[in-house]
Order: sequence, then structure tokens, then C-alpha cells
Amino acid sequence: MHPGLKHSGAIVLVGFVCSFLSGVPVTADAASGLFTKSPPATNTLVFSTRKDNEDAMFAGWVLQGLVNRASSTKAYVSNQERYLEQLKASLQPFETVPAFPGKNGGLKDWTWNLAVMASAQQDGLPVTESLRQSLSAEFNWTGTVEDFRNRWPDRIAAYEWALTNLMPHCNNKLVFSLKAGRLLPLYDYVISSGGFLFWLDAKKEATEIDKIFSHQGYGLGTSLMGYASNGDFANEAANKYGIGYVVSDLYANGSFWSSFPDKAHSQPRGLAALAQPGKVYLSLMWSDGDNISFDQNPLFDFWHDPARGSFPIATPLSPTLVELNPPLLDWYYSHKTEMDELIAGPTGFQFIYIGSYNENLFPAWCALTKGWCASAGFHCSRIWRAPNPSAKYNAYMKTCGFDGVIGEGGSMKPGEPPKVNTLGASDETNLFTVFTSVQPNPKAPVFINITCGVAGFNKKDGGYSAVKRQIDRALAAHPGRYVLQLPRDQFATMRAYGHLP
Repeated sequence: MHPGLKHSGAIVLVGFVCSFLSGVPVTADAASGLFTKSPPATNTLVFSTRKDNEDAMFAGWVLQGLVNRASSTKAYVSNQERYLEQLKASLQPFETVPAFPGKNGGLKDWTWNLAVMASAQQDGLPVTESLRQSLSAEFNWTGTVEDFRNRWPDRIAAYEWALTNLMPHCNNKLVFSLKAGRLLPLYDYVISSGGFLFWLDAKKEATEIDKIFSHQGYGLGTSLMGYASNGDFANEAANKYGIGYVVSDLYANGSFWSSFPDKAHSQPRGLAALAQPGKVYLSLMWSDGDNISFDQNPLFDFWHDPARGSFPIATPLSPTLVELNPPLLDWYYSHKTEMDELIAGPTGFQFIYIGSYNENLFPAWCALTKGWCASAGFHCSRIWRAPNPSAKYNAYMKTCGFDGVIGEGGSMKPGEPPKVNTLGASDETNLFTVFTSVQPNPKAPVFINITCGVAGFNKKDGGYSAVKRQIDRALAAHPGRYVLQLPRDQFATMRAYGHLP
């Protein structure tokens, strides 16, 4: 358990379930080979931890990851209705296990039903002192207790110990950053994948972060998962080592979803319209699809909005779902309408700052992006922080295999896919202002994209219905001005037109 997770805790019941930080070697050739896969499920047990306290809920995620990494009987945590819907959509048979009565009934179920499967692991369960007492009393636990609370004077000393004693056994394709003390469901995948886990201040403890990222074995194809203390700017530290971001702190049941076989998908290419002067050819997209927590939660919820399918808008998703969560990607494809297009979020295979990424590794990263996006069926992406002109900008535009790119100015250059500039709409009120700010050019067609920020629309009566209200309002205010297109059709139209004014 990493120091600081709970100031009152960090005690390990050795032999009870699983040691928190200690990773296990994981083969790198499973499926697409960059994310740890669990064994296929033969049956699934669903546990509800909605009534458990925070310590018990956390321990449940850890136990879930332990069981799922080694057993064909899979554990699934359902503490939100959408997670049950996603499980049902996967067509995986499951059994809901009734909770024990009393305090932390969900955790007691875990212990009662699954500890037998975990007993061969010879690992341990991280708990607080109060939870240790409760579990010991409940099950007459008399095994070894290892107290982590006062072993190191500070976090740096603790992580120095971890680099020497734990890092050599960790998965070199995954590294995790999760804020200590927060209820974050990604913990189950931390355990099942055997990745190294840390939480350090990006400014005050930057040297220690560099030590972690420079670990031998990290590099091209390694993903930083979770969410770091400096948010998106973790790219500036990670990318120089060839590590890309897969934001995922609120991603749930990862050890379960990784047990499904990878599945490739495809989408139709765009159809060109006859571009006319005086018209605005406008595409819409959601934001933040690179974050698999958004793919599993708010974007999933948005797709239930009855207004979806009434106007064209693209949904960005992470290509890593091909390996991390094939059923979720399959759900989007099975529910897609003619007005939907699935695209890659920033910046392709992983979220990176192109300008910060290791220059020597960048061509190979572009090749990874091309392969993963093709497998996911995505034909365009959102470019992000790409110095232009630069060798990396040229490599991104010419070698990633996209039909078109969104963001950072519009362009049409020989040998490159068309690129359309994007404007950000922070919420419903702002969308109308941004939409109507785009003026036509009487001498040439205008091409533009608007990116709708998921966070600002993730409210009651938000999502597609909110966007539609403002589109209808804008079209009524300026009849005949706008032609709404999916990005693929917009890019086909741009290619057919041949140049930008």
C-alpha cells in the first residue's frame, strides 16, 4: 500500500488477500500487448458496495483486482446503475451476490465468497486499523500483520524503498498515479495489472517522479494511468520518457473488462458535399474522449439522450478500449446512428503533448497511433500542442493515417490530411454564442469545428438535448447559413474543394 493512502491506515494483512504495491510480472504479448489482460471469465459474481464505508469500498476494489488477475471466476463491483447496464450489454452471465447484513456488508461478501480463490496467492490486503480489527474479529484472523504506518520518515524515503524493492517486479507497460485517500475505482486494475503506483507533488517532488518515469523498461507503449497531481501537465514529465497518458482515475471494473478478447471495428468513410461560397460547413464533437473514465461514464450517459441521432456530432473515444474494454467499444458501435461518428480524442493512441514527446521515439508513437486507431475504426483525431512547423508536426500529419485532423488551425497541404480549426463551447449558453460567431465568406466556403466541453454539458437536461436546443436556435436565427456535417464528411468536402482561402 503506498504511504499516505490513509493517514490512519496502511496495515497489510499478509496472506489474507493482496499486497497493494507489489506488482506481479505480466507477459507483454497478450492481445495487443500494451495493457494487461485478465483470464477470460467463465462466470461472474456481482457485488454491491454502495453501503460500505470508504475503507471497506477501497479494500473491495483491491480484492477484486487480485481475484480477477488470476481466476476465471470474475468479480464485478456495481455501485452505479450504469455499471449494471454495461455488464448486461456485454452478455456475460452473472450472479448477484446478496450483501451480508450490517456494517460493510459488501466487503464481508467479498471476503466470504472470494478469499478461498485468493488464498493461494500468499499476498495481503491493505486496511486501516479499524478495518483490521473488524475483519480479524469477523473471521478470527490470526495471521501476520505488517504495519506500514511508521516505516519511513516521508514519502520520498518510502518511494526510494519501493523503487528498490517493488519496482523490479512491476509491469513495465503501466504506471499509475492516484491521489491518496480518494475513492477511485481504478485501484482494481492497479492490482490486476501489477503496475507501479505513486502519488507525488509535481513541483515539490519532481525529482522523484523523474526517477520513476526513467525506470528501465518504461518507454514507447508505456501508459501513465490515473490522474497526476498536475493534471494534464503530467505529459510534460512523462512524454520525454516515451510514456503516454491514459487518463482513467474514475474508470471502474478494469480488471473485469480486460478479460474480454480484443475486437476490431470499422466505420464508413466520408461523403463530400459540393462546397459553396457563403456557406459555413460546421462539424461538432464532444470533448475528453481520451479519458476512459469519460467514455465509461458521462459520454455513456449522453448516448442515452433521446436527442442523439437528430443532428450530426462526433464522439471521441480512446483507442485503448480495443484492449482495455472491448465490450464498451462494441456498445458504442452497436448503438451508433447515421448521425454519429466515433473518433480518437487527443492525441491518438494515447493523450500526449506532441511538443513534449521524446523526439527519437515520436515516429514509432505515430505508428502505434496508426495501428490502434485503425483497429478501433477511427479515421480522425484531435491534434494537441504540436509546434508548427516542426518535424514532429510533419510526422503526425503525414504518418498517423488519419483522413482528417481537428484543431490548431485549418490547413490543406499536399501530402497531409485536411485540418479544421476548432472553437470550444464550455456549456449550453456559450454554444449559441460560439456557433453564431462563425461568419460566412461570400467568396469561399468556411470550414469549422466546435468542441462541446462534456463537463459543462454534464448537467440535468444537458448532453445532446442541450446542444440541439442551441443548434435549432442558431439555424432559425440564420437560415441557410450553416451546413452541419460529421467530421468525416467535412474532411471529404474539404478534400473535394481542394484548398482553403
